[in-house]
Amino acid sequence: MNKLLIALIAGTFAATAAAQMPAPSDKAEKAKAKQETVKEATKVGEHATPQEAAAQQKANVEKSKSTSKALPDKASKQAATKSVTGEAAKDTTGAQTAAEQKANVEKSKKTSKAFATKGEKQKATGEVTKTQAGQ
Repeated sequence: MNKLLIALIAGTFAATAAAQMPAPSDKAEKAKAKQETVKEATKVGEHATPQEAAAQQKANVEKSKSTSKALPDKASKQAATKSVTGEAAKDTTGAQTAAEQKANVEKSKKTSKAFATKGEKQKATGEVTKTQAGQ
């Protein structure tokens, strides 16, 4: 009986200790993934050095300065600005927008509906429901 109790206690202790250990495969996989991430981030030669980046930016600025502009003189710029802002400024006033909305509401109230009565609408809805149920 003594030996049986000792065996049970030892077995319980071994099972508890084994259950508390983390699975080794998870740690190994996480470590490998982290190593790959670090390796990708620290690759040499793919990223431009600050001097190369500055040289590229300087070249881009020189290129943009040499291209011709769409409106070369001041008079044409002013004319283009007036044509765009003159009409657009008049069209977006709050009073005009409210008046347009009111007119649209009145217009929609006057248009005829697809069904003259509630019964017609219910009948059409029932027919559509039947055809959809049959499919």
